[in-house]
Amino acid sequence: MVDTTMESRRPVAGVDPQNAIARLRETIGRIRDAADPERDMTALEPALRQVKDGWRDVRRLLVSPFVREGRLGPAIAALGVLIAVHPSRVEERRLLASLFGRMGQWDQAIAEADAAAGIEPDNAALHAVRIQLRVRAGRVAEAAKAARATLALAHSEPGEAYSWMMAFVRDGDVAEAADIAAALEPDELPNERVATMAVRALMEDGRTVAAIRLGDAALRAGHDCAGLRSSLGLSHLRRGSEADRKVHAVAHFEAGLQMAPTDVRLLTLHGETLLRAGRYQEAVVPLARALELAPELEHTRALYARALRYTLQYGDAADQLMRLVEKSPDKLLWQRAAIGALSQAGRRKEAEALFSRYIATRSAQLPDTFQAAMARMEGTLDTAPIPQARLDWAWSLRGDTSIDRAAWERRARWGHRVDHLLLDWLECREERVEEAMHLLGELDNGERFFAPLLAVGRGVVVATAHVGPMYAGLMALELVGIPSRWLATAPSIAQSSYSAALISTADQTEAQVAKACMRAINAGYVLCLAIDGAANPAAPRTTFEGQEVTYSGFASHLAYRLGVPSVFYAPRWENGRVTYTLEMLPAANPGEDEQAYAQRWRKAYFDRLREHLAGEPENLRLSGGIWRHVTSADRSAQA
Repeated sequence: MVDTTMESRRPVAGVDPQNAIARLRETIGRIRDAADPERDMTALEPALRQVKDGWRDVRRLLVSPFVREGRLGPAIAALGVLIAVHPSRVEERRLLASLFGRMGQWDQAIAEADAAAGIEPDNAALHAVRIQLRVRAGRVAEAAKAARATLALAHSEPGEAYSWMMAFVRDGDVAEAADIAAALEPDELPNERVATMAVRALMEDGRTVAAIRLGDAALRAGHDCAGLRSSLGLSHLRRGSEADRKVHAVAHFEAGLQMAPTDVRLLTLHGETLLRAGRYQEAVVPLARALELAPELEHTRALYARALRYTLQYGDAADQLMRLVEKSPDKLLWQRAAIGALSQAGRRKEAEALFSRYIATRSAQLPDTFQAAMARMEGTLDTAPIPQARLDWAWSLRGDTSIDRAAWERRARWGHRVDHLLLDWLECREERVEEAMHLLGELDNGERFFAPLLAVGRGVVVATAHVGPMYAGLMALELVGIPSRWLATAPSIAQSSYSAALISTADQTEAQVAKACMRAINAGYVLCLAIDGAANPAAPRTTFEGQEVTYSGFASHLAYRLGVPSVFYAPRWENGRVTYTLEMLPAANPGEDEQAYAQRWRKAYFDRLREHLAGEPENLRLSGGIWRHVTSADRSAQA
């Protein structure tokens, strides 16, 4: 390329260089002192053309002062003159693009950045500016296209790789961003900005182990910053071992807050992680601080309310949740949480009023008949909010390996939808609940199964999971008259016909729930416990088929200590009707200690659950309980 700036740098014939410099500086001074510098800028170009390297004085004495003072209009005008005289200098175009960007004039900013990159097409830094400006302008697809067209530069200049990864991540192409990150040399990371985005890209692409490995290398290289700590902490949470959740993630969030104590996202992540680690009192402080800084954050306020609840500050917890209800009056999630909090705080009238409103809102969304509700549900299967990781894990557990994936998945979505419809119908259409009862199959077998167990006058522990048509169980036991109690998250103020059979975990402490369970057993009730679910955010987990799942040993210990039989129960669909799997779980052997029995009992429970999950896809349910913490398989090795 011909350097067109050479002519402008040669002394003009017959012009004394010193006089030319003096005239240029005098012109610059007049422009600086002018009431309207842009109007007087016309004198700059002829003076500049007389001086070799006069651009230095214009940058130093005119452009830079205007930029420092925030007078971007005159600075842009001066840069326009510089570019007219020196059209092949890229630095002026780059600065001009930046100033246009600061003013939100994105078309001009992008045009100047593109022009600069056109002059030096192998300059990665200039292409990085092109990409960044498009992202800032909200033209994410354009940014990703520009990044894709210049991908080789991201690999050849790791110090600029941030812009390429950012564009791909923002455009939803995390795999391409992660490929750039994976190509980086862990021991030669250029800076903390690139390291932070690389860890984020790997994590979001499911390469969690690789993200942690790269983040640890960045820390060893001294590239420590709050953003890197945030991404590393999230990566440990994604990996999800007990040490990851309770030790490593907490440590990274704490370190990040040392560097950025007012980072709202870090404060929220730190508080939530402490909450889920059972460190409730400690969780209160960062969550409260986050809300001071950003009171509009709903998720943070909900976490804060949970922390208050578990530190026995029931009234304050209820107040926080009511603020959420007031802000988002149609959000059913906040209404349900607030009902339990109000009940626990002893504000029963408020809880009852909100519960009535909650039921009315849901009722208004239901068709008049159950048949119509089922028909409408069939049309929404493709929109069932089921995370892909759950579908993938369930698919890996299937027993029939000849089934078509698309057909299998549609049946799984049907099972998910119909169970939630059953709950809505039970709670919101109590006067027409019999319309749903035609789904129930033969109930006599269940009655015959429990009769001899209850004949001795003591209760029975029934262990179930979040599988199949869970909510059909309430209808079934009510119909056959088996005395039962169910642990449930429904608030105790619920006024439906089956509410008397519920032991609410929503508005009682764990101690109160445990006492209610023991009373039920001693009174001869069938006590139904979904032992893969718990209201407590720090509920213990165990490993099952390669996933971390919530597991409560309460049922096995209750059966051992009270000396009562225990049963595995799972509702399932058979020929379009609800039936049940009922199988005895182990009884304690003579002289067997409690811990050994609990281990044997747990194995038997999971063996039966595994059999259920291998069955028909409509019996999976795919929400709550064992499904809550399911994550995708780590892709670090495959990628």
